[in-house]
Amino acid sequence: MTPGASGPGPLARVELACRDPHRQREFFGRILGLAPAEQGNALRFALGAVELVLRPRGDALFASARGGEAGTLLAFPVADAELERWHRRMLMARVAVLDAPGPSGAPPRLLRVADPEGNVIELFAAA
Repeated sequence: MTPGASGPGPLARVELACRDPHRQREFFGRILGLAPAEQGNALRFALGAVELVLRPRGDALFASARGGEAGTLLAFPVADAELERWHRRMLMARVAVLDAPGPSGAPPRLLRVADPEGNVIELFAAA
């Protein structure tokens, strides 16, 4: 689809509001192994054609919310054979596992964990 033809172009960036962007950076960089999008900016990660930006909650764009702040779910495809390895990695890193992968071959095969701020990260078996 061409931008402006009948809708916007493909998703280019996701900005995730964070109370502690540096703790989130550790999770996305060290635990998930995402690569920085640009040299010298540790709060931006490359997700293929989409960029993930960690933005401090309370800045001009994301005002501090009181009470129940909305959460986000980010879903990443992985090879089915890798789900168990990811599950072990999350357990070893003491990441909160919300849904563990079911038996091999039983759809849907996915792993859901909580990041340090309670957002849901889903790793699912790509078809």
